[in-house]
Amino acid sequence: MSLYPDNFEAGGLMTEAVRTARENGIVGAGGAAFPTHVKLASKADVMIANAAECEPLLYKDEEILRHFPDLFMKGLTIAASAVGAQRIVIGIKDKHPDLVKMLRDRLPRSVEIGLLRDTYPSGDEFLLVRDLTGRQIPRGGIPIDVGTVVQNVETLYNLGAGAPLVEKFVTISGEVDEALTLKVPIGMSWRNILQALRIGTEGKGFILGGPMMGTVIRNLGLPVTKADSGLVILPSGHSLLVKKSRTETAVRKIAYSCDQCMRCSDLCPRDLLGHGVKPHRAMISVTMGATEKLAWNRSALYCCECALCTLYACPEDLDPFRVMVESKKQLLRAGERPLKGHVENNPMYKYRRTPTKMLVRRLGLEEFVRPHRYIEKDLRPEELAIPLSQHRGSPAVPVVRKGQKVEARELIGEIPEGALGSRLFSPLPAVVERVDNERILLKVL
Repeated sequence: MSLYPDNFEAGGLMTEAVRTARENGIVGAGGAAFPTHVKLASKADVMIANAAECEPLLYKDEEILRHFPDLFMKGLTIAASAVGAQRIVIGIKDKHPDLVKMLRDRLPRSVEIGLLRDTYPSGDEFLLVRDLTGRQIPRGGIPIDVGTVVQNVETLYNLGAGAPLVEKFVTISGEVDEALTLKVPIGMSWRNILQALRIGTEGKGFILGGPMMGTVIRNLGLPVTKADSGLVILPSGHSLLVKKSRTETAVRKIAYSCDQCMRCSDLCPRDLLGHGVKPHRAMISVTMGATEKLAWNRSALYCCECALCTLYACPEDLDPFRVMVESKKQLLRAGERPLKGHVENNPMYKYRRTPTKMLVRRLGLEEFVRPHRYIEKDLRPEELAIPLSQHRGSPAVPVVRKGQKVEARELIGEIPEGALGSRLFSPLPAVVERVDNERILLKVL
């Protein structure tokens, strides 16, 4: 079976794919929110669909594959054709044998299924490319440096749908009877979503995103954006919430007790790839002066911010992750930039990968691994707050004014001329209530 559709013509479908992604405001749905049309303008011989979904308690990509395989496959074919890929691989964990069988029964033989171990963070692009192709993305590089483009499952679904991006798949999980994945209008508040699902909030804490890389939020009035993947609900005193809520002062204070055991560096996924990322060096640098600290912390530029060092590796409950993130910010402010360089795997690469089951146990989340399913729900909130900046690049430029009536899927924000960005659309029929430098507020009709 041919890899490309019968009507494929070099330059034709490629232009159409880039146009579809750009005009419909499609961005990376795995968290990075990088404008998809830019990726599709690249040339690569391998296209990888990232179905690893490495964060515990999130299930949206799995549910998309189960319920919308045809739109996913359509988007995957379009994306692969656009970049000229001669090989297509879907990276998915081997813990989903039924889902793998379903995909194999529906896929053309030219599309490969790449089985991944259930480890964290298997969805990291650098690990994914290495595990599925054997290619090593250089330190400071990106997948296209080794002829590969990686797209998230939901991104490919959106590309296959070929319509303005106005809804987001999210998972609501944690201290709930069952984890629910559903489509919600972009701009709807998390509070309104929980109210619609009749989920109580008293005595609860909330992590926006996954337990590892997500952030604790106290304002449930925040709107859903293109980059969001879900909300994890935990008892307010849960240890994970406490760790993630530490102040910068507390993080620095406890760093002084680091005994340099190096376990954080030994288990660092990027260090196992040979990128020389050393969280233990950042920990000891808290005692140094500004100039010496920058030189000592240079490896933080290559940190993927997976938080494994803090939430799993450290035996003393310290916070090397936060120290690394702050070190990276300081280096960037000082004008330092990642430099590309050849890397080779650590000999322990295969043996120091972190099993997700052990990670869940370490996080104290075993009791919250509950049944999960996808539901359809008609959500019509009274208001939608559409942030102008919910993607990589420049904020969108409003093209509507206060008092203007807009239809569902009507353009409300445009990419600035000559800039990296993404378009915005109204999810529902509405009247523009306010336009400012940060958002467009819509009153739903």
